[in-house]
Amino acid sequence: MPSIAQPKLSAIEAMLEKCSPGARIVAKKHHFWVLDSKGGIYRGLPLGKHGKKDPEIELGHVRKMSRHLGFEDCAQRYFGWPKKDVDDETR
Repeated sequence: MPSIAQPKLSAIEAMLEKCSPGARIVAKKHHFWVLDSKGGIYRGLPLGKHGKKDPEIELGHVRKMSRHLGFEDCAQRYFGWPKKDVDDETR
C-alpha cells in the first residue's frame, strides 16, 4: 500500500485489480481510458511523460477516477490518502 503523490501506472493497475476486479486500462491517443467491469468509463487519465512505459500519474487524476467509478473508499485505503470531509470540499 504505497503512500505516494504520483503513483505509477502499474500501481494504479494493481489498485484496480483490488478495488474494481475486471476493470482495465486502454491507451488511446491522448489519454488512458479506464473501463470498469460495471460498464463505467473514465476517459481522463493522462498518458504521462512521453517515452515512459510505466508513467507517473498525478494523484488528483486517480482520486477523480475513483470517485467517478465509485470505489473511492477502496482507493483511499490502498494509496493511504486522507479522506476529505464534506465541509472541506469547495465544489
